[in-house]
Parts: sequence; structure tokens; C-alpha cells
Amino acid sequence: MSNFYCIWVRTGLENKFIEKVQSLFDSVPDEQNGKLYCIGKQIRLRNGKEYIDPLIPGYIFWETDNISRIQDIKDEEGFIDFLPNDNGIKPLSARDTELVTSFLKYGSVIPVVNVQFDVNDRIVIVDGLFKGMEGFITDVNRSNKRINFEVTLMDGKRILSLSYQEIQKK
Repeated sequence: MSNFYCIWVRTGLENKFIEKVQSLFDSVPDEQNGKLYCIGKQIRLRNGKEYIDPLIPGYIFWETDNISRIQDIKDEEGFIDFLPNDNGIKPLSARDTELVTSFLKYGSVIPVVNVQFDVNDRIVIVDGLFKGMEGFITDVNRSNKRINFEVTLMDGKRILSLSYQEIQKK
């Protein structure tokens, strides 16, 4: 199993950073330099338009067993640091790796999630990546059809925001 590392880059440069560094990695087919991911989320606006935003802005995940190309990453425009940034590069913990791989099971973009509301306005996600999750939801924005929920990543709490589509109970 490969290790995952977290790279902190300037917000807004995630995809550009991945394109440049991944092309450097892929230019040497003999080396197994790994794969870079920016986990995205599909956002649906009230007018029906959709776009993709980073799930955790500024975070890129590097799946690899070969960290010999660290300098290529550090030299790229937008690079800030490796996280957690305490004494050099180290792989994510088993719990953090499990969270990242669960995101990636559904591809690199998390789609709009289907949810149900009960009479107490408690929200339950009924399919996809967060199926069955209800206890960690911190906010529901009904006008924009977005939910915020809390996850623990690298020993810190992160609030993630996803678009939702409400479905009714039969």
C-alpha cells in the first residue's frame, strides 16, 4: 500500500500545481513517482449551474512509495509546505489515509449528495461517499442547498461544505 502525503499550496493554484508536477513525474516512465490528487466537490447554484471547487482548499494529496522527487514539488510555483509541517515530510496517519482513500473511492470529485430531513430537521445522507452520516453535520444552508460538516484530518478539525439535493421520504 502506498503512503499519502499532504502538500499545502496557495489556494487557487491546486489544479495548475498538479498539472505541472504530475507531468514532471510522468515524464520519467521508469520511476514510480506516484499520483497527485486535489479532491473536489461539485457545487450546484440556485440557478442550476454547476462547478467544481476544492473540498479542502490548498491541500493536495500525494500517493507514492517514492519520495525522491520532493525537490520538484518544492520548486513548483504555489508550494507552501508539507503538512503536518513539524520536522520535515512524513506520511499521513492511518486514520487520515483512510479518510483520504474514502474520498477517492468515488473519484476525485465528490458529487452533490442526496439527503433526507426528518421532522426535527436532522439531516441524513442517503447515498454516496458519506452515506449514513448524520452526527457530524454542523450547519444546513437551505437557501443555497449546502451542508457543512466536520471531519478530523491531521489532528485538526476541518469544516467541509457540500451541495445537497433534498429527497423526500416515501
